[in-house]
Amino acid sequence: MSINCIVVTPAETAVETEVSAISLPLFDGDKGVMADHAPMIGRLGNGELKLQGTEDGSHFYIEGGFVQVLDNKVSILTNRVIAVEDLDLSALQEELSNALAMPGNNDEELDLRERAVDAVRAQLRVAQRS
Repeated sequence: MSINCIVVTPAETAVETEVSAISLPLFDGDKGVMADHAPMIGRLGNGELKLQGTEDGSHFYIEGGFVQVLDNKVSILTNRVIAVEDLDLSALQEELSNALAMPGNNDEELDLRERAVDAVRAQLRVAQRS
């Protein structure tokens, strides 16, 4: 039995496919989903989305959002999705340096810097695992 998986960003439907299993990053840890999973709604964190199907499987970096699992359909709403093969380690290292150099003179600037650093570090982890 398969699962219909759809990944949607504000700009597009990034992925729509049939898979046998999914591993996704919830804000408090990874979660696996297989066919006939109990219904659930969860808040996503930054990390690796793994889609296992009949082929080798697909890996993506996703950035926050929400997931709904219902009747063998997994709907993922996320801010950003990037195929792992499109992640460039050297560009990410430079982006991390830029994020760490952001100003932090008040709470708002500190929050923006922290979110930027966390997102880049999550992308680096995903890129280095693959």
